[in-house]
Amino acid sequence: MPKFMAVHTFPINGMSVEQCKQLSEASQHDPIIRGDRSFMSLSGGKAVCIIDAPKREDLENWFKQMKLPFDCIAEVELEAERGGITELSGHVPVH
Repeated sequence: MPKFMAVHTFPINGMSVEQCKQLSEASQHDPIIRGDRSFMSLSGGKAVCIIDAPKREDLENWFKQMKLPFDCIAEVELEAERGGITELSGHVPVH
């Protein structure tokens, strides 16, 4: 299943830890999308989420259903961890 990265902006301290837990839990029980990993700065009003979804529109619809605003959603093509890079999709553009 494709992996997507979503960037969210919300009011500084506008989300609680409990709200984050509820969204995370909901992403684990949805029949279409599956949350993978999230990085949140409640005091900075930002979050980056990595989520598996069949297509971008499915994830966009889920965010709207959850009333979670998003700045952008992009398919993840490369994943890097501790200096190593893994190609996730079969169509990484070459520059």
